[in-house]
Amino acid sequence: MVPEWVGRKAGDVAHDRIASMLVLDIGQAPEWAKRVLCEVVDVTSGKADGWEMVMNAHILSVGREYSDISSAYEEDGEDGVQVRTGDLQAALTAWIAMMEQGD
Repeated sequence: MVPEWVGRKAGDVAHDRIASMLVLDIGQAPEWAKRVLCEVVDVTSGKADGWEMVMNAHILSVGREYSDISSAYEEDGEDGVQVRTGDLQAALTAWIAMMEQGD
């Protein structure tokens, strides 16, 4: 599956990093995706100040307006990418829907 969501821009560095995180870290695990989405919603709603999780390939640091997705491996030499948290939320929602349609 290729991650797609409303507003997705192919070739956009932030959107490409979100897509990479969905494929490499969330994979085909709807329950895990729902947990991450709940954490994102808690931050965007003000229920939580922020949330951070080290995953398989990335470290996700969620903020109310912007989040950072960086490599979990220093030797990769990749810089973190700042993404709009709203885009991250939309991507997670669409990814969950795609997985559930596949069941």
